[in-house]
Amino acid sequence: MKPIEIVQTIMEYEGLTFEEAVLSYKARQKLPDSAFCGPKRSYPCQDAAHIRNAFVRLATFGRKMPEAVRKRIHACILRKAKAKGVEHGGCWICKGKKFKETVDQAIEWFVATKLKKESE
Repeated sequence: MKPIEIVQTIMEYEGLTFEEAVLSYKARQKLPDSAFCGPKRSYPCQDAAHIRNAFVRLATFGRKMPEAVRKRIHACILRKAKAKGVEHGGCWICKGKKFKETVDQAIEWFVATKLKKESE
């Protein structure tokens, strides 16, 4: 694969400018393929900071990519986060447990306060 194709992929999948993608490309050349979760060496996840950044970038730019690709990248990031001990509180992609608990708590509060007042 040509370097320009990799830079274009980084720009497309991670929302970086051309200059940022070129700098990122140079740094990424030193990493093994296993350090990445996205296609064409996108979504580096070699340490906790990059894992957190990958979650943010995927949540931001994931809607622009095919669902199958997004799910594969997300699953990989989750595996690397677990392996490195990085906590993930849930996101729109995984609809994590914390999100569900928050929604359940909001429904319980609404039923207990608002609906109770209306029935009295």
